[in-house]
Amino acid sequence: MAQAFFVAQRDGRLRADPKCPASPAIYNLMPCVKTLVKKVPQVSKLFYNKGEVLARHRDRDACEISLTVNLQKDETDWPIWIQKPNGEEVSLNLNPGDAMMYLGCIADHWREAYQGNMQTQVFFHYVRSDGPRAYAYFDKERR
Repeated sequence: MAQAFFVAQRDGRLRADPKCPASPAIYNLMPCVKTLVKKVPQVSKLFYNKGEVLARHRDRDACEISLTVNLQKDETDWPIWIQKPNGEEVSLNLNPGDAMMYLGCIADHWREAYQGNMQTQVFFHYVRSDGPRAYAYFDKERR
């Protein structure tokens, strides 16, 4: 996938993203589209049902930087709570297409009991390549 990005860059197909103009971007890069399509069956099964609780926790090392994305929901909000460095607990409601990025290894986060019928989230987890958790990229410690 990275190679395809570099080829697109070499061929002059990258453009500035309107929301992040200093960052090069390309939409629908074929290896990304193929991965997206390939994972539809798995992603389609990732949903939360009424009564689900996400216990207060901190993430494992492979989730140093986490991104939670709301893919779909019914009419019921299900806020994600996070504890800020000053100890304050705040919540955020995500609508379809919204995302929240947070430092999951150092910030407690949770969700209280879901009162709706169905919500689908996808999570992306990263580590800093030069940071103290770099050894854990792609969950290497679990292999």
